[in-house]
Amino acid sequence: MTAPSSPSGGSAEEKEDIASSSYDYELPQSAIRLSPPENRDGSRMMVVPRRLNSRQELVLDHVSSLPDYLLPGDLIVLNDTRVIPARVYGQTSSGRAIEVLFLSFGSASDSKVLFLARNPGKTSTEIEFPGGMTLSGIRRLDGKDCYEGLLPQGLDIIAWLERSGEMPLPPYIQKYRKADKADRERYQTVFSRTPGSVAAPTAGLHLSGEILERLDRKGVEKAFVTLHVGMGTFRPLSANFLGEHQMHEEWFSVPETTVDLMEKTKKRGGRIIAVGTTVVRTLESMARSGKTSGDTDLFIRPGHFFVHVDGLLTNFHQPRSTLLVLLDAFLGGEDRWRVLYREALSRGLSFLSYGDACLILPSEEGRSAG
Repeated sequence: MTAPSSPSGGSAEEKEDIASSSYDYELPQSAIRLSPPENRDGSRMMVVPRRLNSRQELVLDHVSSLPDYLLPGDLIVLNDTRVIPARVYGQTSSGRAIEVLFLSFGSASDSKVLFLARNPGKTSTEIEFPGGMTLSGIRRLDGKDCYEGLLPQGLDIIAWLERSGEMPLPPYIQKYRKADKADRERYQTVFSRTPGSVAAPTAGLHLSGEILERLDRKGVEKAFVTLHVGMGTFRPLSANFLGEHQMHEEWFSVPETTVDLMEKTKKRGGRIIAVGTTVVRTLESMARSGKTSGDTDLFIRPGHFFVHVDGLLTNFHQPRSTLLVLLDAFLGGEDRWRVLYREALSRGLSFLSYGDACLILPSEEGRSAG
């Protein structure tokens, strides 16, 4: 079965560009949770109608209540990517300690990798890591925020990183604490299975095995896609206007079984609920390109016509992030996101990767019967 293509004229962004500063807001340090909650589904959850009009429409609940808000015949779509412990510490050829975050992982036929580091040095500098692994031929890529280097031929870098690396917690967490053994499990979804990400699809971190079982019992189906999270997701807005921001490419795949389940869900009048912005970008990239796999640099902005997704479970995102822009587009613009975020902050909800959740429903329905 082939992927559905975008409807005619259905994915055009607004003609008037929007200033990136429109997505600034004050996020106090006290609102950022630096460690995961004791239970995956123990976080609080703001429930929001997609066409939010006022703060009175917001309901505060817990992620453990998610099955109560979904209906038999709905379909939740999950990103099954697995985070690689891609942060490692080494030493430059000049003897300076350096931290490296790998963004790509080479292959049997291509030893080139992309990585982030602070001033690794001039061209041909080498970085040596514990265990005798050396990264050579380093150069900064033109027009990019990252570097390229060469690994030893035949190295299984993912296996090496599993032994030697640490989980790539976001910088705002890394500033206060290093990743520990608990993060190996908690900065990973319970349904992860396809290695390739350097950041977690954080909405999925909220879902426990128990919640997935309750959804099954209720008649809510689940399907999977893969999008390997990289700089395209976590790089902040880099230009004065949205139209000038360049997204980095990320690899995605939508199995034929998922396409079939989506089609059946729509035919029976069910709703497609995306767990995370990466799922939204994956499904909308499929709609835009007509392909079920490949690289995507899709930047979803206000004015985007959403082809597949009816509802969204997501976290509360950083200021000036492309994820916040996607949320604005999904809510229909008109600064509805500001109403939501002001209320979340006033009620003491936690933000960012280990923070609380937001469930955006396609209508103003109340809870369904348990």
